Amino acid sequence: MKKIAVIYGKYENSLQRKAVSLLSEIILDYTFEYPVCTEVSESEKYADRFCIYVGTKESNEYIKKNSCAVLSHSEEYSIEVSGNRAIIEGFDDAGALYGCIDFYNKYLVHLEYPHDPVVFRVNPLEKALPEFKYSSYPSIKSRGIWTWGHVIYNYRAFIDNMVKLKLNTIIIWNDFAPVNAREMIEYAHSLNIKLIWGYSWLWDTNCGEFSIENAENSIDDIIEKYEKEYLPLGGDGIYFQSFTETGKDSVGGVVIAEAVTNLVNKASARLLEKYPDLELQFGLHAESVKNKLEYIKKVDPRVRIVWENCGSFPFGYIPKKIENFDQTVEFVDKISHLRGENDRFGVVTKGLIKLDWSVFEHLEGPIYTGVSSKYMARNRVERKSKIWRYIQAYWLTSAPKAHEMARALRDFKDGDLIVTALVEDAMFEENIMFPIALYSEMLWDTNGSTTDMINEVALRGYVDFA
Repeated sequence: MKKIAVIYGKYENSLQRKAVSLLSEIILDYTFEYPVCTEVSESEKYADRFCIYVGTKESNEYIKKNSCAVLSHSEEYSIEVSGNRAIIEGFDDAGALYGCIDFYNKYLVHLEYPHDPVVFRVNPLEKALPEFKYSSYPSIKSRGIWTWGHVIYNYRAFIDNMVKLKLNTIIIWNDFAPVNAREMIEYAHSLNIKLIWGYSWLWDTNCGEFSIENAENSIDDIIEKYEKEYLPLGGDGIYFQSFTETGKDSVGGVVIAEAVTNLVNKASARLLEKYPDLELQFGLHAESVKNKLEYIKKVDPRVRIVWENCGSFPFGYIPKKIENFDQTVEFVDKISHLRGENDRFGVVTKGLIKLDWSVFEHLEGPIYTGVSSKYMARNRVERKSKIWRYIQAYWLTSAPKAHEMARALRDFKDGDLIVTALVEDAMFEENIMFPIALYSEMLWDTNGSTTDMINEVALRGYVDFA
């Protein structure tokens, strides 16, 4: 079995600490022996080992002297294996971290399976490693998860699993800001993940039934909630929903698209006058406004519209329902530059797993988010397993549509685009289920082969099947 050393540049950097940790975990799984982990100045002591150098040219002197990679994109990485060494270089610290993840995903895990009917699996670290060169950067810059906060039962494990999928954005919707919100932000930021808090601007579970004539009277409450609960936290923005989650286009004779545009513009103007750098995201359900886009076109251009329910899978909850996919692509094309070519645009896709709305109850006050017992975790994993089996079954056949939509989104908005997937009450902190892992890889690599991606993601040891 190979003796291995991990040679890092700046261990005090949280992203490089995570990179070293993940490499150690990967190697331990193969060798049942901890690798030596040391800074580059001590690397000569371990020259007889297989050395994995990780970092950036700025942080790791060995990489600066020996790497020929030319990296120019945020989160980009290069992997080179040759002789008795591997160099995992990032354009930035996040790139170095993602390179360590893909050192396993793109290289080691494939060496495990030689496609030999006599020996189905081998340990790749028991013999000389073949030469390998690979580099990559994300097709979509902002990739993440949308979830209700009260169904995160271990926020650290949740964020750790996002890192394994190379995700960098999370929107957490709450009735109240969690009492441990600052801890959550600090941990997310330490691992290159932006955390955006979501709360209601007159959203409720009965959007199509309550009166909206005097919606603008709520603006003081909207601003007070932001200033009291969310402003002190230091997050990366605010996501809000209003009264658009309904199949109707009007309530009580009032056009929803017109009323919501007036509310959003007046509340946003007041917030942005005081906090001009605030990232404001308007979560907009398309069903109630799709025939009234002339109003939505007037939404303040400083506000990012994050669209939901835009048509068939991957915007619908059911991955089996891919009818009208072409019309969905056409609609997304239209709304992606509704307010001009520089439209600040985002989407929340679905088709994974969601809350059980038949038993939903609003929280009555703030909670400490992200704690549970082992028994509770096991119980909820078991309860979700049959749902995941259903979701998984149809992702196996509908995955090409999800990948096609990811490519379309990239083409429509090459630049200022956020794509998050709704993954709520999924026990993601306990299990990285195959459909989530596959979709995350699609957002990273929109150009790859869907079939190859399915095979590759399925081989990963940390990916689970229902």
